[in-house]
Amino acid sequence: MILRCNRSASAMAIALSLGGCASIPADRGFDQVARHAATAGVDAPLPGAELATIDARTAELLARPLDAPAAVALAVLRHPRMRELHAELGIAQADVVEASRLPNPSFAFSTLDPRDGGSSLITRSYGLDVAALLLLPSRQRLAEGELAQVQLWIAAQVIEVAAQAERAWYEQASASQVAALRRAVAEAAEVSAGFAQRLRDAGNLGALELALEQAAAQQAGLDLARAEVAVIEARGALADATGLRASGNWTVLDRLPSPPEHALATEGLVESALDRRLDLASARAELAWRTDAASVASRFRWLGDFELGYERESETDGARLRGPTAAVTIPLFDQGQAEVARARFSAEKTQARLDAMDAGIRNEVVSAGERLESRRAVALRYRDALLPLREAVVARTQEQVNFMFKGAFELILSRREQYDAYQAYLEAVRDYWLARIALRLATGGPLPGDEQPPAPTLGTDAILPPPAGNDASEHQHHHGDRP
Repeated sequence: MILRCNRSASAMAIALSLGGCASIPADRGFDQVARHAATAGVDAPLPGAELATIDARTAELLARPLDAPAAVALAVLRHPRMRELHAELGIAQADVVEASRLPNPSFAFSTLDPRDGGSSLITRSYGLDVAALLLLPSRQRLAEGELAQVQLWIAAQVIEVAAQAERAWYEQASASQVAALRRAVAEAAEVSAGFAQRLRDAGNLGALELALEQAAAQQAGLDLARAEVAVIEARGALADATGLRASGNWTVLDRLPSPPEHALATEGLVESALDRRLDLASARAELAWRTDAASVASRFRWLGDFELGYERESETDGARLRGPTAAVTIPLFDQGQAEVARARFSAEKTQARLDAMDAGIRNEVVSAGERLESRRAVALRYRDALLPLREAVVARTQEQVNFMFKGAFELILSRREQYDAYQAYLEAVRDYWLARIALRLATGGPLPGDEQPPAPTLGTDAILPPPAGNDASEHQHHHGDRP
Protein backbone atom coordinates (compact mmCIF):
# COMPACT_ATOMS: atom_id res chain seq x y z
CA MET A 1 0.00 0.00 0.00
CA ILE A 2 1.36 3.44 -0.90
CA LEU A 3 0.27 6.75 0.61
CA ARG A 4 1.36 10.23 -0.50
CA CYS A 5 2.57 13.24 1.60
CA ASN A 6 4.36 16.67 0.85
CA ARG A 7 7.48 18.80 0.61
CA SER A 8 7.86 22.24 -0.97
CA ALA A 9 10.01 22.69 -4.05
CA SER A 10 12.05 25.46 -2.42
CA ALA A 11 12.90 23.27 0.59
CA MET A 12 14.08 20.52 -1.71
CA ALA A 13 16.29 22.95 -3.63
CA ILE A 14 17.94 24.04 -0.37
CA ALA A 15 18.46 20.42 0.63
CA LEU A 16 20.08 19.68 -2.72
CA SER A 17 22.51 22.57 -2.37
CA LEU A 18 23.44 21.53 1.18
CA GLY A 19 24.10 17.98 0.06
CA GLY A 20 26.78 19.00 -2.44
CA CYS A 21 29.34 20.41 0.00
CA ALA A 22 31.52 17.37 0.72
CA SER A 23 34.41 16.55 -1.64
CA ILE A 24 37.37 14.15 -1.84
CA PRO A 25 40.59 15.71 -0.43
CA ALA A 26 43.53 16.03 -2.79
CA ASP A 27 45.68 13.49 -0.91
CA ARG A 28 42.64 11.21 -0.32
CA GLY A 29 43.59 11.02 3.35
CA PHE A 30 47.02 9.47 2.72
CA ASP A 31 48.57 11.78 5.30
CA GLN A 32 46.92 9.66 7.99
CA VAL A 33 48.24 6.51 6.30
CA ALA A 34 51.75 8.02 6.32
CA ARG A 35 51.45 8.74 10.05
CA HIS A 36 50.42 5.16 10.73
CA ALA A 37 53.31 3.80 8.62
CA ALA A 38 55.77 6.09 10.41
CA THR A 39 55.02 4.32 13.69
CA ALA A 40 56.51 1.19 12.11
CA GLY A 41 59.58 3.07 10.90
CA VAL A 42 58.49 3.39 7.25
CA ASP A 43 58.60 6.82 5.62
CA ALA A 44 55.80 6.74 3.05
CA PRO A 45 55.84 9.74 0.68
CA LEU A 46 52.50 11.12 -0.40
CA PRO A 47 51.44 9.69 -3.78
CA GLY A 48 50.70 11.93 -6.70
CA ALA A 49 54.14 13.50 -7.06
CA GLU A 50 55.13 14.73 -10.49
CA LEU A 51 56.99 12.22 -12.65
CA ALA A 52 60.00 14.52 -12.79
CA THR A 53 60.13 14.59 -8.99
CA ILE A 54 59.97 10.79 -8.78
CA ASP A 55 62.69 10.44 -11.41
CA ALA A 56 64.92 12.93 -9.61
CA ARG A 57 64.56 11.12 -6.29
CA THR A 58 65.15 7.76 -8.02
CA ALA A 59 68.33 9.06 -9.64
CA GLU A 60 69.52 10.30 -6.26
CA LEU A 61 68.97 6.88 -4.66
CA LEU A 62 70.63 5.04 -7.55
CA ALA A 63 73.67 7.30 -7.66
CA ARG A 64 75.46 4.86 -5.36
CA PRO A 65 75.08 1.12 -4.78
CA LEU A 66 71.75 0.32 -3.18
CA ASP A 67 71.66 -0.50 0.49
CA ALA A 68 68.59 -1.80 2.33
CA PRO A 69 67.16 1.63 3.31
CA ALA A 70 67.51 2.86 -0.28
CA ALA A 71 65.68 -0.22 -1.56
CA VAL A 72 62.83 0.48 0.87
CA ALA A 73 62.70 4.14 -0.17
CA LEU A 74 62.50 3.14 -3.83
CA ALA A 75 59.72 0.66 -3.16
CA VAL A 76 57.42 3.12 -1.39
CA LEU A 77 58.22 5.71 -4.06
CA ARG A 78 57.91 3.71 -7.26
CA HIS A 79 56.17 0.38 -6.73
CA PRO A 80 52.83 0.11 -8.59
CA ARG A 81 51.30 -1.41 -5.47
CA MET A 82 51.51 2.04 -3.87
CA ARG A 83 49.36 3.53 -6.64
CA GLU A 84 46.90 0.67 -6.21
CA LEU A 85 46.67 1.38 -2.48
CA HIS A 86 46.19 5.08 -3.19
CA ALA A 87 43.29 4.16 -5.46
CA GLU A 88 41.81 1.94 -2.72
CA LEU A 89 41.98 4.91 -0.38
CA GLY A 90 40.24 7.07 -2.96
CA ILE A 91 37.41 4.55 -3.17
CA ALA A 92 36.95 4.67 0.59
CA GLN A 93 36.97 8.48 0.47
CA ALA A 94 34.36 8.39 -2.28
CA ASP A 95 32.16 6.25 -0.04
CA VAL A 96 32.43 8.88 2.70
CA VAL A 97 31.48 11.63 0.26
CA GLU A 98 28.54 9.62 -1.02
CA ALA A 99 27.36 8.85 2.50
CA SER A 100 27.49 12.53 3.44
CA ARG A 101 25.39 13.70 0.52
CA LEU A 102 21.66 14.38 0.94
CA PRO A 103 19.41 12.23 -1.23
CA ASN A 104 18.58 13.70 -4.61
CA PRO A 105 15.02 15.02 -4.95
CA SER A 106 12.76 13.49 -7.58
CA PHE A 107 10.64 15.27 -10.20
CA ALA A 108 7.83 13.66 -12.17
CA PHE A 109 5.81 15.10 -15.02
CA SER A 110 2.93 13.61 -16.96
CA THR A 111 0.48 14.91 -19.56
CA LEU A 112 -2.68 13.08 -20.64
CA ASP A 113 -4.64 14.18 -23.73
CA PRO A 114 -8.37 13.35 -23.96
CA ARG A 115 -9.70 11.61 -27.06
CA ASP A 116 -12.18 14.36 -27.88
CA GLY A 117 -9.43 16.92 -28.26
CA GLY A 118 -10.14 18.85 -25.07
CA SER A 119 -7.59 20.25 -22.63
CA SER A 120 -4.79 18.00 -21.39
CA LEU A 121 -4.45 16.70 -17.84
CA ILE A 122 -1.02 17.83 -16.63
CA THR A 123 0.58 16.59 -13.42
CA ARG A 124 3.84 17.80 -11.84
CA SER A 125 5.29 16.33 -8.65
CA TYR A 126 8.42 16.74 -6.51
CA GLY A 127 9.65 14.28 -3.91
CA LEU A 128 12.43 13.70 -1.39
CA ASP A 129 13.49 10.36 0.16
CA VAL A 130 12.98 11.09 3.87
CA ALA A 131 14.19 7.63 4.93
CA ALA A 132 17.59 8.31 3.38
CA LEU A 133 17.60 11.71 5.05
CA LEU A 134 16.96 10.17 8.46
CA LEU A 135 19.72 7.63 7.90
CA LEU A 136 22.21 10.26 6.73
CA PRO A 137 24.08 10.74 10.08
CA SER A 138 24.40 6.98 10.57
CA ARG A 139 25.54 6.38 7.00
CA GLN A 140 28.16 9.10 7.28
CA ARG A 141 29.42 7.80 10.62
CA LEU A 142 29.72 4.26 9.27
CA ALA A 143 31.54 5.43 6.13
CA GLU A 144 34.00 7.43 8.21
CA GLY A 145 34.58 4.42 10.45
CA GLU A 146 35.23 2.26 7.39
CA LEU A 147 37.63 4.90 6.02
CA ALA A 148 39.61 4.86 9.28
CA GLN A 149 39.79 1.07 9.07
CA VAL A 150 40.91 1.21 5.42
CA GLN A 151 43.62 3.74 6.29
CA LEU A 152 45.03 1.36 8.89
CA TRP A 153 44.84 -1.56 6.46
CA ILE A 154 46.58 0.44 3.72
CA ALA A 155 49.32 1.49 6.14
CA ALA A 156 49.86 -2.20 6.96
CA GLN A 157 50.14 -2.90 3.22
CA VAL A 158 52.69 -0.09 2.82
CA ILE A 159 54.79 -1.70 5.54
CA GLU A 160 54.56 -5.02 3.70
CA VAL A 161 55.74 -3.34 0.48
CA ALA A 162 58.73 -1.96 2.39
CA ALA A 163 59.48 -5.35 3.98
CA GLN A 164 59.28 -7.09 0.61
CA ALA A 165 61.90 -4.70 -0.78
CA GLU A 166 64.13 -5.16 2.25
CA ARG A 167 63.89 -8.95 1.99
CA ALA A 168 64.71 -8.79 -1.71
CA TRP A 169 67.75 -6.61 -1.00
CA TYR A 170 69.19 -9.13 1.47
CA GLU A 171 68.59 -11.95 -1.00
CA GLN A 172 70.34 -9.98 -3.73
CA ALA A 173 73.28 -8.94 -1.54
CA SER A 174 73.74 -12.51 -0.34
CA ALA A 175 73.54 -13.93 -3.86
CA SER A 176 76.10 -11.38 -5.07
CA GLN A 177 78.52 -12.27 -2.28
CA VAL A 178 78.14 -16.00 -2.87
CA ALA A 179 78.72 -15.47 -6.59
CA ALA A 180 81.83 -13.40 -5.87
CA LEU A 181 83.07 -16.17 -3.60
CA ARG A 182 82.42 -18.85 -6.21
CA ARG A 183 83.98 -16.71 -8.94
CA ALA A 184 87.20 -16.33 -6.98
CA VAL A 185 87.23 -20.04 -6.20
CA ALA A 186 86.64 -20.92 -9.86
CA GLU A 187 89.42 -18.61 -11.01
CA ALA A 188 91.82 -20.08 -8.46
CA ALA A 189 90.84 -23.60 -9.45
CA GLU A 190 91.44 -22.84 -13.13
CA VAL A 191 94.89 -21.44 -12.36
CA SER A 192 95.65 -24.46 -10.19
CA ALA A 193 94.49 -26.89 -12.87
CA GLY A 194 96.58 -25.10 -15.49
CA PHE A 195 99.66 -25.26 -13.29
CA ALA A 196 99.00 -28.94 -12.60
CA GLN A 197 98.85 -29.57 -16.34
CA ARG A 198 102.25 -27.94 -16.80
CA LEU A 199 103.67 -30.08 -13.97
CA ARG A 200 102.20 -33.16 -15.63
CA ASP A 201 103.70 -32.21 -18.97
CA ALA A 202 107.06 -31.88 -17.24
CA GLY A 203 106.65 -35.32 -15.68
CA ASN A 204 106.40 -33.99 -12.12
CA LEU A 205 102.75 -34.85 -11.42
CA GLY A 206 100.81 -38.09 -11.63
CA ALA A 207 97.76 -38.64 -13.84
CA LEU A 208 95.46 -39.06 -10.83
CA GLU A 209 96.55 -35.78 -9.26
CA LEU A 210 96.02 -33.97 -12.58
CA ALA A 211 92.54 -35.45 -12.98
CA LEU A 212 91.63 -34.41 -9.45
CA GLU A 213 92.75 -30.82 -10.10
CA GLN A 214 90.82 -30.68 -13.37
CA ALA A 215 87.69 -32.17 -11.77
CA ALA A 216 87.92 -29.60 -8.96
CA ALA A 217 88.14 -26.82 -11.55
CA GLN A 218 85.07 -28.15 -13.38
CA GLN A 219 83.12 -28.43 -10.11
CA ALA A 220 84.09 -24.87 -9.18
CA GLY A 221 82.84 -23.69 -12.59
CA LEU A 222 79.50 -25.41 -12.08
CA ASP A 223 79.17 -23.90 -8.61
CA LEU A 224 79.85 -20.48 -10.13
CA ALA A 225 77.23 -21.01 -12.82
CA ARG A 226 74.60 -21.87 -10.23
CA ALA A 227 75.57 -18.86 -8.14
CA GLU A 228 75.29 -16.55 -11.16
CA VAL A 229 71.78 -17.87 -11.90
CA ALA A 230 70.85 -17.10 -8.29
CA VAL A 231 72.12 -13.54 -8.78
CA ILE A 232 69.97 -13.08 -11.87
CA GLU A 233 66.88 -14.37 -10.04
CA ALA A 234 67.56 -12.24 -6.97
CA ARG A 235 68.09 -9.14 -9.09
CA GLY A 236 64.77 -9.72 -10.82
CA ALA A 237 63.03 -10.12 -7.47
CA LEU A 238 64.62 -6.91 -6.17
CA ALA A 239 63.59 -5.06 -9.33
CA ASP A 240 60.02 -6.29 -8.88
CA ALA A 241 60.01 -5.23 -5.24
CA THR A 242 61.34 -1.72 -5.89
CA GLY A 243 59.65 -0.85 -9.17
CA LEU A 244 62.94 -0.83 -11.09
CA ARG A 245 63.89 -2.67 -14.25
CA ALA A 246 66.18 -5.65 -13.86
CA SER A 247 68.05 -4.53 -16.98
CA GLY A 248 68.59 -1.04 -15.54
CA ASN A 249 71.98 0.47 -14.77
CA TRP A 250 71.93 0.06 -11.00
CA THR A 251 74.07 -1.84 -8.54
CA VAL A 252 73.65 -3.26 -5.06
CA LEU A 253 75.92 -2.93 -2.06
CA ASP A 254 77.15 -6.51 -1.79
CA ARG A 255 78.28 -6.68 1.80
CA LEU A 256 75.82 -8.02 4.32
CA PRO A 257 75.82 -6.50 7.81
CA SER A 258 77.22 -8.63 10.59
CA PRO A 259 74.76 -10.08 13.13
CA PRO A 260 75.03 -8.45 16.56
CA GLU A 261 77.18 -10.08 19.18
CA HIS A 262 74.43 -10.13 21.79
CA ALA A 263 70.93 -11.60 21.70
CA LEU A 264 67.95 -9.32 21.17
CA ALA A 265 65.96 -8.51 24.29
CA THR A 266 62.51 -9.93 23.54
CA GLU A 267 60.75 -8.99 26.76
CA GLY A 268 57.57 -7.09 26.07
CA LEU A 269 57.59 -7.74 22.33
CA VAL A 270 54.25 -9.58 22.41
CA GLU A 271 52.52 -6.71 24.22
CA SER A 272 54.18 -4.25 21.88
CA ALA A 273 52.91 -6.20 18.87
CA LEU A 274 49.34 -6.22 20.16
CA ASP A 275 49.57 -2.47 20.58
CA ARG A 276 51.40 -1.60 17.33
CA ARG A 277 50.27 -4.06 14.67
CA LEU A 278 48.34 -2.05 12.09
CA ASP A 279 46.53 -5.03 10.62
CA LEU A 280 45.23 -5.83 14.10
CA ALA A 281 44.24 -2.18 14.61
CA SER A 282 42.46 -2.32 11.25
CA ALA A 283 40.52 -5.40 12.33
CA ARG A 284 39.53 -3.68 15.57
CA ALA A 285 38.33 -0.64 13.65
CA GLU A 286 36.37 -2.88 11.30
CA LEU A 287 34.71 -4.62 14.25
CA ALA A 288 33.73 -1.23 15.69
CA TRP A 289 31.98 0.01 12.56
CA ARG A 290 30.38 -3.36 11.80
CA THR A 291 28.98 -3.47 15.34
CA ASP A 292 27.68 0.05 14.80
CA ALA A 293 26.19 -1.04 11.47
CA ALA A 294 24.38 -3.92 13.17
CA SER A 295 22.94 -1.47 15.72
CA VAL A 296 21.78 0.89 12.95
CA ALA A 297 20.19 -1.96 11.01
CA SER A 298 18.28 -3.09 14.11
CA ARG A 299 17.23 0.44 15.06
CA PHE A 300 15.89 1.32 11.61
CA ARG A 301 14.59 -2.10 10.60
CA TRP A 302 11.00 -0.83 10.35
CA LEU A 303 11.95 2.15 8.22
CA GLY A 304 11.22 1.37 4.60
CA ASP A 305 10.99 3.71 1.64
CA PHE A 306 9.48 6.97 2.83
CA GLU A 307 9.07 9.91 0.45
CA LEU A 308 7.58 13.35 1.03
CA GLY A 309 6.62 15.52 -1.91
CA TYR A 310 4.51 18.15 -3.50
CA GLU A 311 2.16 17.67 -6.44
CA ARG A 312 0.43 20.09 -8.77
CA GLU A 313 -2.24 18.98 -11.24
CA SER A 314 -4.02 20.91 -14.02
CA GLU A 315 -7.42 19.32 -14.79
CA THR A 316 -9.03 19.16 -18.23
CA ASP A 317 -11.74 21.62 -17.14
CA GLY A 318 -9.14 24.23 -16.20
CA ALA A 319 -9.18 23.53 -12.46
CA ARG A 320 -5.82 23.44 -10.68
CA LEU A 321 -5.12 21.08 -7.81
CA ARG A 322 -2.07 21.18 -5.61
CA GLY A 323 -0.97 19.73 -2.31
CA PRO A 324 1.50 17.61 -0.34
CA THR A 325 2.15 13.95 -1.03
CA ALA A 326 3.70 11.08 0.87
CA ALA A 327 4.75 7.59 -0.10
CA VAL A 328 5.62 5.01 2.51
CA THR A 329 6.40 1.32 2.20
CA ILE A 330 4.48 -0.77 4.71
CA PRO A 331 6.77 -3.48 6.21
CA LEU A 332 4.22 -6.23 5.79
CA PHE A 333 6.34 -9.00 4.26
CA ASP A 334 9.93 -7.81 4.57
CA GLN A 335 10.61 -6.37 8.01
CA GLY A 336 14.39 -6.11 7.61
CA GLN A 337 15.14 -9.43 9.31
CA ALA A 338 17.70 -10.44 6.70
CA GLU A 339 19.50 -7.10 6.78
CA VAL A 340 19.68 -7.16 10.58
CA ALA A 341 20.95 -10.75 10.58
CA ARG A 342 23.52 -10.00 7.86
CA ALA A 343 24.90 -7.05 9.82
CA ARG A 344 25.03 -9.06 13.05
CA PHE A 345 26.74 -12.05 11.44
CA SER A 346 29.25 -9.78 9.70
CA ALA A 347 30.19 -8.37 13.10
CA GLU A 348 30.47 -11.89 14.55
CA LYS A 349 32.68 -12.95 11.65
CA THR A 350 34.96 -9.95 12.18
CA GLN A 351 35.15 -10.70 15.91
CA ALA A 352 36.17 -14.28 15.21
CA ARG A 353 38.85 -13.11 12.76
CA LEU A 354 40.08 -10.59 15.32
CA ASP A 355 40.36 -13.28 17.99
CA ALA A 356 42.30 -15.49 15.57
CA MET A 357 44.64 -12.62 14.72
CA ASP A 358 45.24 -11.91 18.39
CA ALA A 359 46.23 -15.50 19.11
CA GLY A 360 48.21 -15.79 15.89
CA ILE A 361 50.22 -12.64 16.57
CA ARG A 362 51.18 -13.85 20.03
CA ASN A 363 52.49 -17.13 18.61
CA GLU A 364 54.10 -15.40 15.63
CA VAL A 365 56.12 -13.02 17.79
CA VAL A 366 57.35 -15.80 20.08
CA SER A 367 58.31 -18.05 17.14
CA ALA A 368 59.95 -15.21 15.22
CA GLY A 369 61.99 -14.21 18.27
CA GLU A 370 63.22 -17.75 18.83
CA ARG A 371 64.02 -18.16 15.14
CA LEU A 372 65.99 -14.91 15.14
CA GLU A 373 68.14 -15.96 18.08
CA SER A 374 68.70 -19.41 16.59
CA ARG A 375 69.89 -17.94 13.30
CA ARG A 376 72.15 -15.45 15.08
CA ALA A 377 73.74 -18.31 16.99
CA VAL A 378 74.25 -20.29 13.78
CA ALA A 379 75.92 -17.37 11.99
CA LEU A 380 78.25 -16.66 14.90
CA ARG A 381 79.12 -20.34 15.25
CA TYR A 382 80.13 -20.45 11.59
CA ARG A 383 82.26 -17.33 12.04
CA ASP A 384 83.90 -18.14 15.37
CA ALA A 385 84.18 -21.93 15.25
CA LEU A 386 83.70 -23.68 11.90
CA LEU A 387 85.51 -21.27 9.57
CA PRO A 388 88.72 -21.17 11.66
CA LEU A 389 88.64 -24.96 11.93
CA ARG A 390 88.18 -25.37 8.17
CA GLU A 391 91.10 -23.04 7.55
CA ALA A 392 93.22 -25.02 10.01
CA VAL A 393 92.27 -28.30 8.30
CA VAL A 394 93.37 -26.94 4.92
CA ALA A 395 96.64 -25.63 6.35
CA ARG A 396 97.48 -28.90 8.10
CA THR A 397 96.46 -30.95 5.05
CA GLN A 398 98.76 -28.82 2.90
CA GLU A 399 101.60 -29.62 5.26
CA GLN A 400 100.82 -33.34 4.96
CA VAL A 401 100.80 -33.06 1.17
CA ASN A 402 104.12 -31.22 1.19
CA PHE A 403 105.69 -34.08 3.15
CA MET A 404 103.90 -36.63 0.92
CA PHE A 405 101.87 -38.04 3.80
CA LYS A 406 98.63 -37.24 2.00
CA GLY A 407 97.60 -36.94 -1.61
CA ALA A 408 96.02 -34.20 -3.68
CA PHE A 409 92.54 -35.69 -3.27
CA GLU A 410 92.47 -35.01 0.48
CA LEU A 411 93.68 -31.45 -0.08
CA ILE A 412 91.07 -30.73 -2.75
CA LEU A 413 88.33 -32.16 -0.53
CA SER A 414 89.40 -30.04 2.43
CA ARG A 415 89.50 -26.91 0.25
CA ARG A 416 86.01 -27.62 -1.11
CA GLU A 417 84.66 -28.08 2.41
CA GLN A 418 86.31 -24.79 3.39
CA TYR A 419 84.64 -22.89 0.53
CA ASP A 420 81.30 -24.54 1.26
CA ALA A 421 81.65 -23.34 4.84
CA TYR A 422 82.33 -19.79 3.62
CA GLN A 423 79.18 -19.90 1.52
CA ALA A 424 77.12 -21.36 4.34
CA TYR A 425 78.33 -18.58 6.61
CA LEU A 426 77.20 -15.89 4.17
CA GLU A 427 73.83 -17.59 3.82
CA ALA A 428 73.50 -17.85 7.60
CA VAL A 429 74.10 -14.10 7.88
CA ARG A 430 71.42 -13.53 5.25
CA ASP A 431 69.00 -15.80 7.10
CA TYR A 432 69.55 -13.84 10.29
CA TRP A 433 68.53 -10.55 8.67
CA LEU A 434 65.54 -12.15 6.97
CA ALA A 435 64.46 -13.45 10.38
CA ARG A 436 64.90 -9.97 11.82
CA ILE A 437 62.64 -8.52 9.12
CA ALA A 438 60.05 -11.18 9.97
CA LEU A 439 60.22 -10.31 13.67
CA ARG A 440 59.92 -6.60 12.90
CA LEU A 441 56.81 -7.31 10.85
CA ALA A 442 55.43 -9.53 13.60
CA THR A 443 55.87 -6.81 16.23
CA GLY A 444 54.62 -4.02 13.98
CA GLY A 445 57.54 -1.65 14.46
CA PRO A 446 61.27 -1.13 15.02
CA LEU A 447 63.17 -3.55 17.22
CA PRO A 448 65.65 -2.68 19.96
CA GLY A 449 68.94 -1.85 18.28
CA ASP A 450 67.45 -0.84 14.92
CA GLU A 451 68.54 2.72 15.56
CA GLN A 452 72.20 1.63 15.34
CA PRO A 453 73.37 0.87 11.77
CA PRO A 454 75.05 -2.57 11.71
CA ALA A 455 78.66 -2.96 10.63
CA PRO A 456 79.38 -4.70 7.30
CA THR A 457 80.44 -8.33 7.46
CA LEU A 458 83.63 -9.59 5.87
CA GLY A 459 83.71 -9.49 2.11
CA THR A 460 84.87 -12.36 -0.05
CA ASP A 461 88.20 -10.63 -0.60
CA ALA A 462 88.94 -11.06 3.11
CA ILE A 463 87.91 -14.68 3.49
CA LEU A 464 89.48 -16.16 0.35
CA PRO A 465 93.11 -17.04 -0.19
CA PRO A 466 94.89 -15.12 -2.96
CA PRO A 467 94.85 -16.79 -6.37
CA ALA A 468 97.61 -19.20 -7.34
CA GLY A 469 100.43 -17.96 -9.50
CA ASN A 470 102.76 -19.63 -11.95
CA ASP A 471 105.47 -21.04 -9.72
CA ALA A 472 105.58 -23.83 -7.21
CA SER A 473 105.62 -21.62 -4.14
CA GLU A 474 102.40 -19.88 -5.25
CA HIS A 475 100.85 -23.24 -6.03
CA GLN A 476 101.68 -24.43 -2.54
CA HIS A 477 100.14 -21.25 -1.03
CA HIS A 478 96.97 -21.76 -3.03
CA HIS A 479 96.67 -25.28 -1.73
CA GLY A 480 96.52 -24.49 1.88
CA ASP A 481 97.77 -21.31 3.51
CA ARG A 482 95.16 -19.55 5.58
CA PRO A 483 93.92 -16.30 3.99
